[in-house]
Amino acid sequence: MENNIVLSLVIPVYNEEKNLPTTLPKLAKWLADGRGSREVVLYDDGSRDGSAELIRSCAEHHPGMRLISSEQNRGKGASVRAGMLAARGKYRVFTDCDLAYGLDAVRRIEEKLKNSGAGAVIGSRALHPSGYQGYSVFRRVMSRAYVDLLKIAAGLNHTDSQCGIKGFTASSAERIFSLCQTDRFAFDLEVLTVAKKLRIRVRELPVNIIRHDQNQSKVRIVHDTVRMLKDVYRIRALHKELTPDTENACRADLNSVRLNADIGS
Repeated sequence: MENNIVLSLVIPVYNEEKNLPTTLPKLAKWLADGRGSREVVLYDDGSRDGSAELIRSCAEHHPGMRLISSEQNRGKGASVRAGMLAARGKYRVFTDCDLAYGLDAVRRIEEKLKNSGAGAVIGSRALHPSGYQGYSVFRRVMSRAYVDLLKIAAGLNHTDSQCGIKGFTASSAERIFSLCQTDRFAFDLEVLTVAKKLRIRVRELPVNIIRHDQNQSKVRIVHDTVRMLKDVYRIRALHKELTPDTENACRADLNSVRLNADIGS
């Protein structure tokens, strides 16, 4: 069957029963506006509430919407990775279930991927004058400091590595995510580290949060900083030898590790 999908939107889902009644109608309308050139891939990461049932019910009426489920909670990184590799679009964008940056930001990322020649386009709140609107002063300062600290530790020059919306060409998505192994919140840093190692061009796009509830944030800045720094050094060591020349060998080694793990389980 011919694949006419231009844009895939990947959304990780974990216990999002409160957000989905607002999000799903927006996604359904977005799919209809795309006239078959779009798809939405929702990855339910072992939710304990009614998230999967809500998605399944909506997907029955919207063929461009797909549900992928995991019986166990594996983490946001694992969810995004699985969704990006399962996607079929020429361009692939992931964002959070609350659509915090809005669907217009998805369109703008798609356009920049098409027009810039970049393999990846990542959102940046730091580049937008209202990027941190809705944050308390304390959280705004801590968020910026947190991102800057991680940027230095990871050796990356992006202004907002942790922004929750990022897009890739199909080729770049498959190259990057097939090599990633981080299952939880440090996965953004691994994605950008691998992209840098593979010399994939990354561009930034100013974005702002249009729907944000600080009380629902799953990231605890002070608590997570030490854990994230440990992950940064693990990621750097993990991909130390990765280059475009060693890419295929690294992927073969990774597949072998996964195969052996499956056999042993």
